[in-house]
Amino acid sequence: MRQTGNYLFMLVFLLISIVLAMSVRNIMMAKVLGLCLLFGLCLSAYLITRRHRDQLILLPLGAAALAVYVIIHTVNEPISVRFLDKILWMGFCGYLLLIVFREIFNAREIKSQEIFGAISAYLLMGIMFAQVFDIILVFEPAALSFDPKNFGGAALQSGDVLYFSFVTLATVGYGDLTPATPLARALCVVESITGVMYVAIFIARFVSMHSGKSAK
Repeated sequence: MRQTGNYLFMLVFLLISIVLAMSVRNIMMAKVLGLCLLFGLCLSAYLITRRHRDQLILLPLGAAALAVYVIIHTVNEPISVRFLDKILWMGFCGYLLLIVFREIFNAREIKSQEIFGAISAYLLMGIMFAQVFDIILVFEPAALSFDPKNFGGAALQSGDVLYFSFVTLATVGYGDLTPATPLARALCVVESITGVMYVAIFIARFVSMHSGKSAK
């Protein structure tokens, strides 16, 4: 029998982490939050799946991402190590997304866990795209245009990039932070289309499940 993962913890944890990441301006506190986010997602990965194959992939990925994150924030490591950190982080979040999608599409009826999972997947997509933007900023610091007065400094923090990612994913619109290079604009197009299509597909999926149940 298929066991539905417990996504409520992950959803609450993600919401709290995202709000704090966007609110905290102290660099040291931001590093601590990043560490807590990785650790919390490792715990979430354990809670949402009992399949040994998933745990054998997710937990080592999470542990590796956690270790590299600690290294790059304690010593001055080259760009290649920072790039590895982002790749591990995206791989970890990406596999979490696959698990959530699998659970939702295998579900035979709409339950609270499926809804929590769908929202969690949306948040994970925003976090993943934020990592991609972080990578772009390493090689193209001018990829995002902004007014330093609105962000409290000459350089963007991870919370600022996260904010930009969710603004793009939700297609809210730009104002204080905008893409300024062709690569950044192309990624914004991909993310905004992904956000719109995700909402449309899963609403259609839930309506289909509800209609099928009502017809019985």
